Amino acid sequence: NKMYLKGGGTEKEGDREKSPLQSIGEEQTQNPYTELLVLKAHHDIVRFLVRLDEYRFASAGDDGIVVVWNAQTGEELWELTGHTQKITAVAALPSLDSCGERPLLLTASADRTVGVWDSGTGRQVQRLSCFQSTVKCLTVLQGLDVWLSGGDDLCVWSRKLDLLCKTDHLSDTGISALVEIPKNCVVAAVGRELIIFRLVAPSEGSLEWDIVEAKRLLGHQDHILSLVNVNGKLSVSIPVLWAGCVRAADHLAEGGARVPPPALRAGRAVTAQSRWAS
Repeated sequence: NKMYLKGGGTEKEGDREKSPLQSIGEEQTQNPYTELLVLKAHHDIVRFLVRLDEYRFASAGDDGIVVVWNAQTGEELWELTGHTQKITAVAALPSLDSCGERPLLLTASADRTVGVWDSGTGRQVQRLSCFQSTVKCLTVLQGLDVWLSGGDDLCVWSRKLDLLCKTDHLSDTGISALVEIPKNCVVAAVGRELIIFRLVAPSEGSLEWDIVEAKRLLGHQDHILSLVNVNGKLSVSIPVLWAGCVRAADHLAEGGARVPPPALRAGRAVTAQSRWAS
């Protein structure tokens, strides 16, 4: 329930200048991880940190609250309350106008709701309570200007918080992680499987959004807990790095047959500890 902050500089808010974090002294130059400030606001384990902008970030965890912090001074700006159980996912929805509004903050909880917050005021904009299960992950696709929620199914939402489309029930395990890859595709971790979905935006031939399952990748011996995008091309599934994941997505997005690349056909995977040659 503690966070350690390192940094420096000042920030002006109106006519008031806030004090910067202390700088590391010359006698500590060999240790770049020296603790500068301990931030205390949570009453239970902190599991999520998300950057909002150059000066602010948010934290959330098992106490069900979300705290917005000034990253330069360590000041607590807002405490967002409204969820009744632990936070299960957090994401920032950037503003379309870089000089205008602050980003929205999306928070999912084990109470089966998603909260939408104005990060500039701490006010709850909307509370979505239409979910049949806990939302375990949230992902923003800026290129399509939509955001996704993953639980027992995968839902696509507009910036105006309209539900655009969703998949059928995937499994009782649910989606534990989501990551964006090229060609309007996302990879979803569902139990021991990785499922590549392609998002189809409205066009002249169709006015509706759609989600198309493109490929399923097998190889894990236990449930997948995390995915991360590497250089916009690769998805790392802990503890396995799939070398052919994006090549399969590219091939499918270009209309090719559903044939996995050689590395996947042979069942080869590269462990996270191995070196990756780009």
